[in-house]
Amino acid sequence: MNKLKVYLAGQANEYEKNWKEDFKKLGGFEFYDWEFQSNQTSPDTFYPDDLKAVKKADILVANPGIAPSEATWIEIGYFLANNTNKPGETCKELIIIWKEDRSPKWSIEFVKKAGVVVGSVAEAILELKKLG
Repeated sequence: MNKLKVYLAGQANEYEKNWKEDFKKLGGFEFYDWEFQSNQTSPDTFYPDDLKAVKKADILVANPGIAPSEATWIEIGYFLANNTNKPGETCKELIIIWKEDRSPKWSIEFVKKAGVVVGSVAEAILELKKLG
């Protein structure tokens, strides 16, 4: 049986209490972690490596943290474009961790239209299990 491919987008483990490690313990999924599986030496390498992995993913879990996270939003947009049929469609295979203290507050309503929005890593794991 083929495992679902999950791209872990967002904050590096060191900035977010090793948030990806609990995901990687789950059975039934194949995880792609940009920190270790793409060449991060320059944008000329990591940008195409990361987007190739996003395109191959069945599910994307994004943790933009509370700081600016431009690369994460590019990955989210690319995944959304590749996994919906028309603009404005919500993607149930897109899980976004939106912490309560993330700013700006006005953008959450826009983000909720893109995918499944949760408040913590634990909630994201529960949503991922539902998809698996």
